[in-house]
Amino acid sequence: MQALYLLALDPIVETTADPNSYGFRKERSTADAMMQCSIILARKGSAQGVLEGDVTSCFDTIRHDWLLTHVPMDKGVLRMWFKAEYREKQTFHPTEEGTPQGGMCTLPTKLPTFW
Repeated sequence: MQALYLLALDPIVETTADPNSYGFRKERSTADAMMQCSIILARKGSAQGVLEGDVTSCFDTIRHDWLLTHVPMDKGVLRMWFKAEYREKQTFHPTEEGTPQGGMCTLPTKLPTFW
């Protein structure tokens, strides 16, 4: 089911996402991001460097109500995915918050890119 949603949502994400967003997108790579940085940083008066960061446990704690508001898909299905249990060492664990990383369908969102 997630694979079908991924096929349906991917074209929407690709047409609405920030054009300078490179993470986890088809047909985009680290080399593409580095090229864009070179182009931007070569401009007269541009910043002198790049600040890279990672928000610790961002997807582990992301709010479900925010995703329900911003993800363009069937809200009932999305709620079911939020509450799906995960399995670790033959034991099922409930999902109370966040989203799984590395799943078939990483939730497509229109998150801002900062330049």
